[in-house]
This record gives sequence, C-alpha cells and structure tokens, in this order.
Amino acid sequence: MNKLAPMVLILDDDDAVRESFAYHFEDQGWRIVAAATAEEALTMMRDETPDGAIVDIRLPGMGGNDFIRAALIKHPTLACVICTGSPEYLPPGDILAMPQVSRRIFGKPVLDLTEIEEALRRQIEKCSGKEMHHD
Repeated sequence: MNKLAPMVLILDDDDAVRESFAYHFEDQGWRIVAAATAEEALTMMRDETPDGAIVDIRLPGMGGNDFIRAALIKHPTLACVICTGSPEYLPPGDILAMPQVSRRIFGKPVLDLTEIEEALRRQIEKCSGKEMHHD
C-alpha cells in the first residue's frame, strides 16, 4: 500500500454502494477507509486522516450534513463530495458556504465513478493546495 496515495473515506449506509466505491478507488490506487454511520466515521478519523470523503446524506443516527460539520472541526482540510439518493436534496447554506465541500452534488446511482473520483480529486487539490498526480 502506497502511503503517499490519497486516502478517501467512503461514508454510506448501503453496503453495495460502499463496496462499489471502495473497489473503484482501490483500483485507481487510493487508500480506503469506509463507514456505514457518521458516528463510526468520526471514530475512525481519530486514527486516520483521509484527504477526502464521499458523504451520503441520509444515514442512521447522525446525518451527512452534521457529519461534515463535525469532521471539519477536527480536520479542516478534509475535502467533501456529497453523494445522495435524495433527488430533492439541497445543501443547507452553511454547508454550501464551506470551501471544503464540492458544489457538485452526485445523485445515486452514480453511473460513472470516474466523475465522482475526479470531483473528489479536484476538491482535495483545492483544500490542500497540492496537485494530485494519478498514475
């Protein structure tokens, strides 16, 4: 495992979605951490510092918006891309105002995982100020 490879947190309560995202990102050389709940993700982030996160909004317990708010307090450079199955979802104003959160909201199902990967890559570059190289 390449320690220099970017790390993505995949936060989604749907096992199949988490697995398909994990397989795609692993195949592209990313390091992966995955969680089914926001609480689990925040606990994992005590030990791991992902470069970016793909965040579902509707989760059991704490929702995705509250996860983003909590995660950015501890990890202010975490780049976030929202991916939701709720077609009517509109980010609250405070989430929209956060420079760490991509303006592009992905709806499920994501037909082209390369698009969400590229959006996350751009967001990480914006948050870290470093250009990411991909093989």
